[in-house]
Amino acid sequence: MELKQAIKERRSIKQYEDTIVEDSLVTEAIELATYTPNHGMREPWRVIWVKKERLEAFGTLFADIAFKNDEEKHRLHVETAKKLAGVLVIVGKRDRRQKENLEDVLAIGGFMQTLCLALYENGIGSCIKTQPPYLNPKMNESLNVHGDEMIYGVVYLTAQTEAAFKARKNEGLISEF
Repeated sequence: MELKQAIKERRSIKQYEDTIVEDSLVTEAIELATYTPNHGMREPWRVIWVKKERLEAFGTLFADIAFKNDEEKHRLHVETAKKLAGVLVIVGKRDRRQKENLEDVLAIGGFMQTLCLALYENGIGSCIKTQPPYLNPKMNESLNVHGDEMIYGVVYLTAQTEAAFKARKNEGLISEF
């Protein structure tokens, strides 16, 4: 697949059927994404892989934080999480230096997007999530996220790769100085 084609055709998959994917294809995509450009070769990311057999526990952990007062939403979230093929939790350092922190945030965003393109090329659908429960200390403790790190987002994995095309809003995107 050509890069242009992958960029144009890759979609965030948000409708989940019960699916599985090959571990080797996920590993290959993660390893490819590590070539994402990053300032000073700091490579400020690491990945916590929640495999299929641990999704119910992961979904419950999330739901205990996000939906502790709503049993129905809690139940529905756990059921949805169990359908995924896996979850990749993207963790990185928080640098106290403002410039370096911004560079790392940008690099991690690039890593996550490159990862999703690499997954798509391998026939794996994905969706990046950045929800408030991932900032909760209980989530960090349960996933062994260290005090100088944070969860930047997660990538949901599915064998589904197709979703409806949404037109881009690129009017006025380029201006000249």
